Amino acid sequence: MSKFHSTISRRDFLKILGLGGVGLGTTAVSVPVFHDLDEVLASPEAELKHPWYVREVDKPTVEVNWGIKQRFDYSEVMWAKGLRKALGPDQYELVFRIGAQNRIKWLKENRPGFSLRDIALNNANHWAALSFLGPQTSITPGELGAPRWEGTPEENARMVRAFLRLHGASQVVFAELESNTTERLIYSHDTGPAPLVRGPALVFSDQDEPAEDENTRTIPRKARWVIVYGMRMADELMKRPLNQVGGRSHGYMYNLKSLLQGQLQNFIRTLGYMCLGEASRYNALGIHAGFAILGGMGEMSRMGHVITPEYGLRQRVQMVITDLPLAPGKPIDFGVMNFCRTCKKCAENCPPKAISFATEPDWDTYGKPYHSPGVKAWSWPADRCNAWIRQTGGCAVCFGVCPLSKGNRNAIYHDFMKATLSKTPVFNRLFRNFDDFMDYGLKNPETFWELDLPPWGYD
Repeated sequence: MSKFHSTISRRDFLKILGLGGVGLGTTAVSVPVFHDLDEVLASPEAELKHPWYVREVDKPTVEVNWGIKQRFDYSEVMWAKGLRKALGPDQYELVFRIGAQNRIKWLKENRPGFSLRDIALNNANHWAALSFLGPQTSITPGELGAPRWEGTPEENARMVRAFLRLHGASQVVFAELESNTTERLIYSHDTGPAPLVRGPALVFSDQDEPAEDENTRTIPRKARWVIVYGMRMADELMKRPLNQVGGRSHGYMYNLKSLLQGQLQNFIRTLGYMCLGEASRYNALGIHAGFAILGGMGEMSRMGHVITPEYGLRQRVQMVITDLPLAPGKPIDFGVMNFCRTCKKCAENCPPKAISFATEPDWDTYGKPYHSPGVKAWSWPADRCNAWIRQTGGCAVCFGVCPLSKGNRNAIYHDFMKATLSKTPVFNRLFRNFDDFMDYGLKNPETFWELDLPPWGYD
């Protein structure tokens, strides 16, 4: 195993990295304490261990045509200019006015999920500063008079996974950037200072160091690795969509992401490497789902999100780019694409009918400018979905009703179900119907405040 050699002790180096004797504050969660990087590398937190029924495969179960796949301008997505372009300026403004009016109206009507405390929950946002280059507030190897960290790609992957798991990530995988394929999952333009403003161009360059100005963010070509990490959402919030309570299931993941990204960037900076992140509170660097699938976190689903064997849809996926060599993962198959062909529960329950009922995915983008061609997927009229969310204050019904998002890793029935559907798709319809029979449906938002929740809202 590679060793880190410097003029300071390993314990002091770990303190600088934020690992020595670290815990999770005052929460009642037991976490490991690392005394040196050898312990980090040996920690179970450094492993990616999928259940036994998950198979590694050479190609993802969703088909990609890299020949026509091109880099996409982030400003065209639904959360930027895409919705306004799809609806037109007048209808776009009307959608937001209706959303604001509905929140006040439903508060006055005492509608479940729209009480003052529910609205307070959904608006309890607080953000750490986010940037492409990172906070750059941690010490560097040069300032320590030490060489940079040198480890094998496998050792580095274990180390980064342990760091992220310790700091709140639920799963961590790695993917590699290649010129004719995965580079095309990086957006051509980043986010702008406002949703309707196009951001700087994201440019790959042979220069040695990253850089940015108001027009360009430069990614050195030696930064070949993508770190993809999931952040687990609270189960009880996901069971209560279509209101201010359920809306928080996604929102506070982005609050936590804003803190975790900066911590990761500072960690990798002290190791002696670059770490390029999101300049936006949301997703604007690359197509997170694509990298998560290629790295082996999960499979593509009917509604276009990543389903993992451990948590289903109960994660928000984030990413950064680094030149720290990392061992990339492989795609996995545990039967999701076949199950989605049969199930269709998300489509049946989608309030604005924005999820396809087609049995088979296809290559068609249906003339939607916010869809990037090159992926064989189910049609998703994102303008209909997004407009609905803007008017109601949140949705995520598809997350809440998905049979693969129920239970936990220790639940016998759900483990049996996933193991069976991964091998025997003939039972897919049975498991979909049994999900209805077991009443795993959506819950009353008013009952949320009476729950005795574990830290972070999940076991």
